Amino acid sequence: MSSPALPLLFIGGREFSIAELSSARIDGELLPVGDGFAPVGEPVGVRHRAAALVGDIPPAYTVVGRSAAWLHGAGGRCPVPVEVGGSGPAARWVRPYRSVRTMRIRDEHRMHVPVGRLSVAVLTPVGTAIDLARIGVSPEDDALLRAIVRRCGLEKAQLLADLDDWTHLPGKRHVAGRIEAACVSHR
Repeated sequence: MSSPALPLLFIGGREFSIAELSSARIDGELLPVGDGFAPVGEPVGVRHRAAALVGDIPPAYTVVGRSAAWLHGAGGRCPVPVEVGGSGPAARWVRPYRSVRTMRIRDEHRMHVPVGRLSVAVLTPVGTAIDLARIGVSPEDDALLRAIVRRCGLEKAQLLADLDDWTHLPGKRHVAGRIEAACVSHR
């Protein structure tokens, strides 16, 4: 007899209470993924992390920056606030646990991760690396940039070519230097 398929992610208050999920985590049956919990035996990937964020990302917005790096597996914990990017008047929509940036996101730097009948828009690994190189100011941001380069197998030539396509990006030379440094330490 086969067992029923488990959900991708358990969110408190749906199938089980937070107390029950926390107890299962303490017993070693579940592990935390963002605000949800995944079964221990199943490898946690992009879809699990996207499922943890799907309720927090408004339509027409894209997960960017440190949150996109976490979604791609480059960070240990989901950053709070969740960083999303949007353009136009809708970019003013904000909740306290979100950081919203108005930015132009090219279609080739956006991907959609399916979560049931929904999907989460997120920067591609290349777009995320460029975004991190652009916004990063701390050693933690440098480590996150190196982690996404390593985790996603990004190449310096590919990143610099995509960066060159961003015609109106302020501080492009500084961003290119940060990408080169991340790729050198990756080797």
